[in-house]
Amino acid sequence: MRALVSLHRITANRGRHSRLALAALALGSVAFATPSHADAASVSSFAAQSGRAIVSSALAAARAKASCTSSSHTVINGVSYTSVTNSAMTSGELLLHFGGARSTVRVVGGEVYINDNQAALLDQFSVRAPQSAHRWIEIPPSNSNFARFDSGILLPSLLSEVAPAGQLQTTAPGRIGRVAVVGVTGRPNLDLGLASGSETLYVALAGAHVPVELVASDVVSGQRKTYIITYHNWGINFHLAPPAGAIAISTTRLPS
Repeated sequence: MRALVSLHRITANRGRHSRLALAALALGSVAFATPSHADAASVSSFAAQSGRAIVSSALAAARAKASCTSSSHTVINGVSYTSVTNSAMTSGELLLHFGGARSTVRVVGGEVYINDNQAALLDQFSVRAPQSAHRWIEIPPSNSNFARFDSGILLPSLLSEVAPAGQLQTTAPGRIGRVAVVGVTGRPNLDLGLASGSETLYVALAGAHVPVELVASDVVSGQRKTYIITYHNWGINFHLAPPAGAIAISTTRLPS
């Protein structure tokens, strides 16, 4: 869901719940319509399966596609928050804008690379390091910062956040945009960072049964809100490579 909540990035120092915050939208923002008669046979066959079988099919279809884009956009406390992640099996890249902060996180070749402006560095590391801004910085697996940036970017990590937990129920077939879907509802996936609430994963009814959208609802600061992440560009080759001229984090003043 990346996936939903693990934003691992600009607000990583605020905990995994921050990734949920990046997709906060009003409850009921997903609209549905009855699928066309042409889809009726495949809709009824797939939608009649158990919720667990539908989720299993969605994860299998996602792994077969081997890559996708997940995205969200919202306003948090008056601040615009946009996140787009291109995820493949062994490489991926996150582009994040949060107010004045701009952050790019790339995972490739088993290494993490970040390129932040000064506001992003301050938010991520709680230090001012202008000399490290707007430069590619390499973070190896041995560095203590690696895990929080690496999480949720590669497709296997993203998919670990997708499946609802607990007892599952299916929704009536419907549509999100032009895509016929069925939803599977349960408790939030533990990797989303929500302690309570509900999560619905919407899965394509026609063609490859890939995830289309993830919606998680919980009470945040006394108000119920819904968090949404969409999935698209399934099967696209993103052609990601290690950035040229990256410097090791150990050579910077950033904490390790």
